[in-house]
Amino acid sequence: MAKKGRVRKAPVKPRSTSGRSTSRRSTPKKPFESFERQMLKVAAGLILLICVVITVALIAKRLMPVTPDTKPPAPVAKTAPGPPKPSTVTKPALEKIPAPPLTPKPDPLAVRVPDDRPPPTEIASIPPSLPVIPKPAEKSETLPGDKPFHEETLPPPLPITRVKPVTDGVLVAIIIDDIGYDRKMADGFLALDIPMTFSVLPYGPFNSSIIAKAKAKGVELMLHLPMEPVNYPAVNPGPGALLSTMTPDQLISQLNTDLGKVSGIKGVNNHMGSTLTTSSHQMRQIFTILKKRDLFFVDSRTSAQSRCRASAELLQLPFAERDIFLDHERTPAFVRNQITLLIQRAKKQGYAIAIGHPHRVTLNVLREMLPELQKNVSLSYASQVVALQGE
Repeated sequence: MAKKGRVRKAPVKPRSTSGRSTSRRSTPKKPFESFERQMLKVAAGLILLICVVITVALIAKRLMPVTPDTKPPAPVAKTAPGPPKPSTVTKPALEKIPAPPLTPKPDPLAVRVPDDRPPPTEIASIPPSLPVIPKPAEKSETLPGDKPFHEETLPPPLPITRVKPVTDGVLVAIIIDDIGYDRKMADGFLALDIPMTFSVLPYGPFNSSIIAKAKAKGVELMLHLPMEPVNYPAVNPGPGALLSTMTPDQLISQLNTDLGKVSGIKGVNNHMGSTLTTSSHQMRQIFTILKKRDLFFVDSRTSAQSRCRASAELLQLPFAERDIFLDHERTPAFVRNQITLLIQRAKKQGYAIAIGHPHRVTLNVLREMLPELQKNVSLSYASQVVALQGE
């Protein structure tokens, strides 16, 4: 029998593909890679831990100054009670004065209260003296805007150049301006019973009653024509004012309206007007209308640069100028001195025109010096003095 030969198994060749061989070789790498990753995770964790520690440290540093701040107030409070007497004084002061809104913060206000308490007591003592001040009475007697008008009346009297020979006495005309806003003052001047001229503002609230009484007393009437001042519109001459910006038609229309507001007038003088009276062509327009109405004009001379005289002479309009203002300072001494100057000037040039206003001081001094005036001059109307100058 033939022997059975051993069947040799063919050796298993290693797979050409990266099978187990590669896997066996990569298995040692896997633990190395996982260790690397673990180390990275540990490092990241350490970094995060460090960051947390740093942030905690920073927060702790920021919080640290707050705690010392809370502690110092205790010693401050200890030092504050050092002067216990003032604190005890302020507490009763707070209890007596009913000003509780300050109580929520007693500590800071307690120091201020002693400083603030004396002024209120002083202020409280002032009101009783306020009613004693006589300012309201003065305002009730004067026309609004009166002070600015007097500020314009500063030009000194012109030198005496026109002298009239005295035959029947020295003529003095007293014109009272700003009539129409105070009936009591108007009644006071009418009670003097002397030749006098009232110059009436066109829109005075009491014009009708005052004009009726003046006519009954034989007092001469003029229109006190509002005109633009230098400081217009800061100073308002009032309703019916003639302005430098008006056209000729507007100017004449407003003038005719104003003339129709006061009946029975003999002439016109300017209220304010330190701007308009320096304009020759506008004054000629005004004077043309006055001449047609047979009226005279008295320049109040609120400006040293007035062109009224030249314009009036050109049109041959009856004209005169104010010589003395009686009361641009409202004191008895000043008004007395102005009346004395009025008498002296009238004696030198043969006539004079004075302008006053419805003020209590003017009325009182005029009543007081009336005997002296009548002794030295002949009181007359403005129209008579204007006519004398035209001769």
